[in-house]
Amino acid sequence: MENYTIRERNCKAVVFPNRPVWHLFTNGKTSQSFLNSVDNYRFAMNLLARCAFEVPENEILAFALMSNHVHIIISGQKKDIEESFNLFKRRLHRYLCLCGHPFDRIEMTMKIIESETSLRNNIIYVHRNGYVVNPEHTPFSYPWSTGRYYFNDIPLEKRVSDLSVLEKREVFKTRQANIPSDWMMIDGYVAPPSFCNIALGKAAFKNAHQYFTMLGKSVESYSELACDIDDEEFLTDSELFTQISRIVRSRYNLQSFRDLSKAQKFDIAKVMRFTYRSSNGQIRRLTGLSQYEVDAIFPGQ
Repeated sequence: MENYTIRERNCKAVVFPNRPVWHLFTNGKTSQSFLNSVDNYRFAMNLLARCAFEVPENEILAFALMSNHVHIIISGQKKDIEESFNLFKRRLHRYLCLCGHPFDRIEMTMKIIESETSLRNNIIYVHRNGYVVNPEHTPFSYPWSTGRYYFNDIPLEKRVSDLSVLEKREVFKTRQANIPSDWMMIDGYVAPPSFCNIALGKAAFKNAHQYFTMLGKSVESYSELACDIDDEEFLTDSELFTQISRIVRSRYNLQSFRDLSKAQKFDIAKVMRFTYRSSNGQIRRLTGLSQYEVDAIFPGQ
């Protein structure tokens, strides 16, 4: 069995051969919800696949589409990534306008990823996004992401070539869908393994055990990353409750959150906001404070 140092060196050699790797993201705090239906998500997935095919110089390692923001871990030169994303947002804007749901165009930010440790943390952060926001999903079931394809077999039985001309036009919302006929489909959209380099993303991890372990740990790494990209609510309610319960015991020597005074709950709310970047809604759910009280502490959030 390879030792730790050798496995780490192999990860670096595979993932960082000669091109930079980036975390591309848009700011969900300043964007309105633009993916507000399953059909919108399907279109966005197919659009991302089209743009990836049209700018093949890039390689997507991981991504997550959320209702009001996007995360993509991508390898390539900055100009090529900008070209692909500009195609994506321009076509998405046109489609949503035709659907009667115009939105302010989303703007991307790119931060370079410079180490295999950082890459692992970024991939895990992206894959946790849908799971954190949507309690109906796990990191392995959220459909609008690469998460469920990492170290997991999802049966894909339909190819683009199986679609009729009319079906292709309906699925891709264009008369000429420039998509390889052998790409695989699932539930009406191109499956991420067809247009993403899942193998390259997985190569950042030593093995499946490391990946699965990181999905449920490294809270400090998530906190640093969320702060770096100005994101919020990176822990689920239950994960955050565990962290806050620990703070209640150490800071106030109390065993139950219910035993806190109102002033102490206000202090905990500030910890939740500034340390764990909780939204006002998450603070209200976990503290029992009223919406008015939370909004008074954190106006405009």
